[in-house]
Amino acid sequence: MLKILDILPPKGSLDAPLFRSRYEDMPEDYAFHVLVTGDTAHDGAEFGRARLHVQPPAQPWTRWRMIRRAVALAVRAVRLARREKVDVIVCYDPLTLGLIGVLAKLFSGARLVVEVNGHLRDAKDAQLAGRKVGWLKRKTYTLLGTVSLLAADCVKILNRDQFEEWRFLLERKPVFMFHNYMPIRHFVPSEDEEPFICCLGFPFYRKGVDVLLEAFRLIRPEFPEYRLIVRGHCHEPEFSRWKALAAGIDNVEFLKPIDYDRVGDFLGRCAVLVNPARSEGMGRVFIDAMACGKPCIGTRVGGIPNVVVDGETGFLVAPEDPQDLAARIRVLLADAGLRRRMGGAGRRRAETVLSEERYVRCFQAMMERVTQDGKGRVGLIFNGFEEQIREPEAK
Repeated sequence: MLKILDILPPKGSLDAPLFRSRYEDMPEDYAFHVLVTGDTAHDGAEFGRARLHVQPPAQPWTRWRMIRRAVALAVRAVRLARREKVDVIVCYDPLTLGLIGVLAKLFSGARLVVEVNGHLRDAKDAQLAGRKVGWLKRKTYTLLGTVSLLAADCVKILNRDQFEEWRFLLERKPVFMFHNYMPIRHFVPSEDEEPFICCLGFPFYRKGVDVLLEAFRLIRPEFPEYRLIVRGHCHEPEFSRWKALAAGIDNVEFLKPIDYDRVGDFLGRCAVLVNPARSEGMGRVFIDAMACGKPCIGTRVGGIPNVVVDGETGFLVAPEDPQDLAARIRVLLADAGLRRRMGGAGRRRAETVLSEERYVRCFQAMMERVTQDGKGRVGLIFNGFEEQIREPEAK
């Protein structure tokens, strides 16, 4: 039995099937201890091959409470790793959770896998959220990432840009590149279509909403029946600034964020998903849309080209180029048959390369490598986005 301590960021719906299905799909000889911040009513809950260990959130939020929560999470991680004699610790990011994983490794002797799910060096993603990021924060992100990745026995990434960002460390580590778990079977392909383009995600600046607004303004006279619907966790006063930016462009709607268990119903009604992001680790929403049988338009940044196949499941465009984006939106809106063909190709890719089964196979390969005795290959040794994946060689 392989015992794994999975250290996750805060989660809202710990009883949701979409969250639990990842652990239910894992091999029978895996036992997960899932350490997460959330509703403590679920502390000790067992499902599939997992047991939840839930820490209360820092409410109301203050910097001091956040520090106390991180310390409490670290103490619990160390105790869990030692008491349960875990074999492998997996951390969702190389920042606070990564540092907690390093401490748990030091006190337990377990192997450590650190995931990189964003573009974190020099706080790149934080800067692209449209906020000012000071020198200290940029250096802190890089320092925490360096410490965590140095201590890691194996690293999981989502795209090659992440490898290049941390190349000075990752070229000496076994690195696995594959998608995060996506509950594809919970999404039903839909041939229903309403005349709207959707953009889903936040922060709006990082998702390129300003670029999309300009592109929609350009194509609006040709397709007056189409609406643009933007949804995401945007609060005041920023929300009002975005609505002001869209003033003067007809048929633009900014809606409240939607619960993940309802995303499929929403995406299933759109004509096309468009997210012209400036930065993207993987692009979960593209996989959601493809699972619903919808074509996608994204940018050639980060992990999007690993998900969206240009000319097959949708289109890739240059970042921050509303003219290029408008041209591709125009092509899809003008051809319902092309939308159906690309949507069908997207569903097939979601069911194969991006499926639950493929994720489990990739995760197993990573676990086999990290628990190996002796040294093997290092660098980027595994690419789970290939049509036919090749198992990493031991030597």
